[in-house]
Amino acid sequence: MLLYRHAAECVLTGQVLQICEIGFTYPPAFAFVMIPFALMPIGLAVFIWYLITLACTVVCCWLCEILTLRLFPEPWPERQRVWFRSIAIFISLKFILSVYEDQAYDLLILPLTLFGILTLADRRNTLAATSLGVAAAMKVTPLIFLPYLLFKRRYAAAAIFAGALLAVSFLPDLFFKPDGAAHGYFVTWVREIAAPGLFENAAGTKYTFWEGANPLNLSLRGLIALALDQTAYQADFTAILRAVQLIFMAVIGSLLLISMRWNMIPAEGALLIIAMLMLSPMSGRGHFVGLMLTYYLLVAALFKDRYTAWLGTLVLAVSFLLCAGIPRGVAPLFITEFMRLHSDISYGTLVLIIYLATIMLFPQRWGIARATDSPRVATAGLQT
Repeated sequence: MLLYRHAAECVLTGQVLQICEIGFTYPPAFAFVMIPFALMPIGLAVFIWYLITLACTVVCCWLCEILTLRLFPEPWPERQRVWFRSIAIFISLKFILSVYEDQAYDLLILPLTLFGILTLADRRNTLAATSLGVAAAMKVTPLIFLPYLLFKRRYAAAAIFAGALLAVSFLPDLFFKPDGAAHGYFVTWVREIAAPGLFENAAGTKYTFWEGANPLNLSLRGLIALALDQTAYQADFTAILRAVQLIFMAVIGSLLLISMRWNMIPAEGALLIIAMLMLSPMSGRGHFVGLMLTYYLLVAALFKDRYTAWLGTLVLAVSFLLCAGIPRGVAPLFITEFMRLHSDISYGTLVLIIYLATIMLFPQRWGIARATDSPRVATAGLQT
């Protein structure tokens, strides 16, 4: 909160963000949104922040459940729904608490992303594109939905997405001008933080938070950096990283191609959230709260197809152990310590793709309609 408030004060007083608050690497639009918190006493700001975060947590759970019912619209007995809801929340709890612990804003952006996926599933393209565009302007990683919209041939939605992204991104520049800066807030941020991070140009920026073997970086970049650290292959890091990223993108792209024939936008959204976490230059623990949607969908899939339930149970159990930390009684100490220092959460995320891919490869097992059919909407009321 202190970081966010100070960044907002920098914008409010017309200072260059990259000089005034070097620790703030987020888009300047978020600093602009935080201006009201900079005007409050710190105690009140923190209290309101947690209230908003709590409300967003409830909304995220609600949206995940709605999306689950969109994908699996068959009748859901109330008792069965309570069980799947409870298990999904329990598995997600580590990442939810990580957001609260860090006072991060991931739970404020996730509802925008989930709402965008939901409205895409309902073919409300304008709402979907606007919601996802605003999310991308505030957090960057939801930008992955722009090529997805083009991939789905929703060209008007892609244009609206780009418009919303630019409109929100330039908000600080409409009201404030950084003194002595060659460019406005947004352009400066793109030149000094976003572009070097995207292209991993460490020489072109002083913000190399994604560089090196960092156990706190849980993206593919962090995973590969830790795996190659102090080995003979360390000099080939960039080539190996690019190869792994290309293979990962090929897998994701293949699954999206397969799923185009079916009404499974919620599953595609979950896959894209995993992709944005893995392909980001830097992903911390709190960012993985986005896996809530994947957990909801996979837990629900267990209840809806008993023949693949064993695979889903195994995948979710392995993912939970890796993401929550393997207990010392389950595995020898050297294994638990190795996983803790070598991106255990990254592996716990990647393994989820196995069961998600099973749903995409065999959607008929779950009664998912073809894309040419009218989408079936769950009629059962939602209870929270």
